[in-house]
Amino acid sequence: MKRKDMEKLAIEGGKPVRKKPFPARILFDEKEKEATLRVIERTMKGPEAIDMMGTGPEVEAYKKEFAKFFCTKFAQPVTSGTAAIHTALGALRLEPGTEVITSPITDPGTVTPILLLNCIPVFADTDYETLNITADSIKKKITKKTKVIIPVHLAGQPADMEPIMKLAKKHKLTVIEDCAQSHGTKYKGKYVGSIGDLGAFSLMAGKHMTSGGQGGMVITNNEKLYWNVKRFADRGKPFGSKNPTNLFLGAQYRVTELQAAIGRTQLKKLKGRIKKRQNILRELNKGMKNLKVIKLWKTINGASPNPWFCFLHYDQRKMKVNKEKFAQAAAAEGIPVGAHYTTVMYEQTWIKEKNTYGISHCPWSCPKGRNINYKNSCPVAEKALADHMTLYINECWTDKEIEDTIKVLEKVEKYYLL
Repeated sequence: MKRKDMEKLAIEGGKPVRKKPFPARILFDEKEKEATLRVIERTMKGPEAIDMMGTGPEVEAYKKEFAKFFCTKFAQPVTSGTAAIHTALGALRLEPGTEVITSPITDPGTVTPILLLNCIPVFADTDYETLNITADSIKKKITKKTKVIIPVHLAGQPADMEPIMKLAKKHKLTVIEDCAQSHGTKYKGKYVGSIGDLGAFSLMAGKHMTSGGQGGMVITNNEKLYWNVKRFADRGKPFGSKNPTNLFLGAQYRVTELQAAIGRTQLKKLKGRIKKRQNILRELNKGMKNLKVIKLWKTINGASPNPWFCFLHYDQRKMKVNKEKFAQAAAAEGIPVGAHYTTVMYEQTWIKEKNTYGISHCPWSCPKGRNINYKNSCPVAEKALADHMTLYINECWTDKEIEDTIKVLEKVEKYYLL
């Protein structure tokens, strides 16, 4: 819908709080340009190439700097967040039919790698207030075939990792943290990604930082897992081994010197972006404390979130209109609000119809698989998504954007309040 058409929907005579668009997010500046030119100029002067088989000076420096920032021993860059999950899982050398427990509120990039390895995704329910997976819900889904838990740190808020790690230890399960939306988020003083056995990051341009449009990273403190991560990300090559041939099936997820150079520059900016986004969240919380219907989603004890976007809880019982109408009115008043985030993963067509390998329905129908009926399996997650809207923020906001957001929410809530 065009902006002029949206403004016609604004309440109180069509006079929106804000007509000026919110500031666009600017990711790059002269520093990224300089980093890129540094690589290109080097390739113009000698035999070095932009792709140095994933072992060039920029890639090696990026690995070390990323691992140091997140307080882990090892890091391995890959080509996307999906590739990061795939590589982390691939490093475990899982048997077909292995069950991997994860959240139903996530991106397909969390689930696709499970199926690519002929393993079975199992969806555990979430907490209503944080929309993150819980240890209690995971516990109910563990079977003899369960080997891995992938908690998703959604929208910059960490899952409650302490009970999840205790549960994993008890059942001897590997934990891969999906940190795609939570760069620099902390849980009880530790960066997410450094708590489990492996951490996986997306570095696409929409996230807190990027490595040039697309990219990913896997981090770990386990040296054995690290070598398998590195091997899987380069077709099973025998890194860290005396074997002269490739060791196992893998993918080609090497990154270039250009990606690493941009990624290194972006990493240096992360702390500043965290500070700005946390300030926005803090000021929104303060400004919204008197609202009766709209509340920011919960921050658990011990969490230091770095919001990617904000979930807004909507209490339908107190309002004359549904969530969709409220979001439409708020957007018409000039703020970046959406009524919906996503549907639970098992209600998406490709999972619902098990559209994987041709018409086979593998791995669910394969000899070692299990045909799971996911319908209504995570009622809390479904309810949480139904009752939350999305507010899209970025670190380029000023005090004016925060003030206007609060004004709009106050105005629309007051207008439609019962």
